[in-house]
Amino acid sequence: MTKWIDLRSDTVTRPTPDMLDAMFHAEVGDDVFRDDPTVIELETKAARLFDKEAVLFCSSGTMTNQIAIKVHTQPGDEVVCDRLAHIYNYEGGGIAYNSGCSVRLLDGDRGRFTVSQVRAAVNPDDEHFPHTALVSAENTCNKGGGSIWDNSRVGCH
Repeated sequence: MTKWIDLRSDTVTRPTPDMLDAMFHAEVGDDVFRDDPTVIELETKAARLFDKEAVLFCSSGTMTNQIAIKVHTQPGDEVVCDRLAHIYNYEGGGIAYNSGCSVRLLDGDRGRFTVSQVRAAVNPDDEHFPHTALVSAENTCNKGGGSIWDNSRVGCH
């Protein structure tokens, strides 16, 4: 019998007994007061691994996506993404609610789009249009059947 690993989403993944045991026995504290040794150790290790001054642990992909959008935009800006993008379809209107941004949807191929599509979607520098501030490319695109990007297809090198 073949054992499958389901990578569709972090919400369908089930922890193994060893993972549950590690969680049960982890030393914990309140991260707001910076006294959770497990989170501090994880953030410190990740910062060293990626040669960064600091990192921030986020407990979900949605939280991570929404923080990233907020950091890269200002209220009134526009975010460009594919019509199948997770940030548009599955995050409860978070782009508008959390960041005050509108969305320009591209009609790509199973969640993937081209440089020329992005160029055509960028608004002119004109006060009548929202400032195009961010392009979000999802890899892989769940709603696109798990499609992955081929850099040669979109003109990236």
